[in-house]
Amino acid sequence: MHVKPLVGVVATDEKFRGCIGSGRWTLCVGAGLSRGVAPTWFDLTLRIVNQVFRSTYTAKDFDKIVAESGWSLDAWIQAAANEYRVQGKADDEFTDLLESVLYSDLRNVASGLPLERYLVQVLNDPKTAPRARVLEICEFLETNFKGASVLGVARLLITAAQSRMAPYSVITFNADTLLETIIDLFLRRDHYLGPGPHSHPVYFYKPIHRPQDISSDKTFIYHCHGTIMPRVERESAPVFDGRDRLVFLEQEYLRIAATSASWPETLFQFHSQTTRMLFVGLSMSDANIRRWMASTNDTVARDYELLGHGRRVNPQHLWFTRKPSDPAMERLRLVSLLHLGIRPAWLEDWSQIAYALANVLGLPRGA
Repeated sequence: MHVKPLVGVVATDEKFRGCIGSGRWTLCVGAGLSRGVAPTWFDLTLRIVNQVFRSTYTAKDFDKIVAESGWSLDAWIQAAANEYRVQGKADDEFTDLLESVLYSDLRNVASGLPLERYLVQVLNDPKTAPRARVLEICEFLETNFKGASVLGVARLLITAAQSRMAPYSVITFNADTLLETIIDLFLRRDHYLGPGPHSHPVYFYKPIHRPQDISSDKTFIYHCHGTIMPRVERESAPVFDGRDRLVFLEQEYLRIAATSASWPETLFQFHSQTTRMLFVGLSMSDANIRRWMASTNDTVARDYELLGHGRRVNPQHLWFTRKPSDPAMERLRLVSLLHLGIRPAWLEDWSQIAYALANVLGLPRGA
């Protein structure tokens, strides 16, 4: 009996062009997507620990401490939040600290530039910012963060929508709002640089901070772990983000794990069972994601066999990750997520991510 071989997808290879092109797909993104524009999950944790405990750990020091402790990064952020509470500070003050660290890299690069005065205002409300500022902020982002995956993926999502191949949904575990902000800024910039008349472009995507936000025919960007938008320096400025639904601390992760049919769980499992998931910027170490995918895979595998298709060898869900140079590690990575219904989509470098997504989706050439 011939057994179909298990293969990883070489995401930039023409051989795999269009392998996700038919049917519905969902883009699922994590903190790695914003690397270079916002701190990684590790860097954010390190900065918070250093600020709260007035420590001076280097990345190397902290990496060793985390490895020796066996604690997850959310447990370390929880320790910092606990220290804030012991000091008599309110939870809102800790959220303010998260916000300041989350957008500190952007603010630091903009420091001293004329656009420093209105950068946050534009990021907070990209659809109503003056035209000149939109053009200036786009140039600022592409000049200073040109290699960041979030910029490439934002362009890819615009192209996919214009080609009528938009994802069914985008699910993000990030608290930052950079992806949807950059999409809207690029849409406006491209619209203004095109033929007139100029009013507003068609907006394809809408961020969802909570279940009650669903009231549109656009493609939703679900923030299932809450959001923190950068705020202008005015106490009276209204906040329209989802900071009340943040999942940053260990106690919040544990609450979701212990809650039956929470919004993040039901949202995620619906998409994982009815669409193909493309994971970008995730280490796949999140315990909740692994638990949800294991449950989904059991259900799908059982149905697959009941319908007479046998056992699926090559899972339909793809995890975009760099290909290891060590053949033994490559094989380990290839089989490591089979019980979750996921296989790798190999990249040589993260600069390829937008091209890789376009390739597996089979987007029209030159679109």
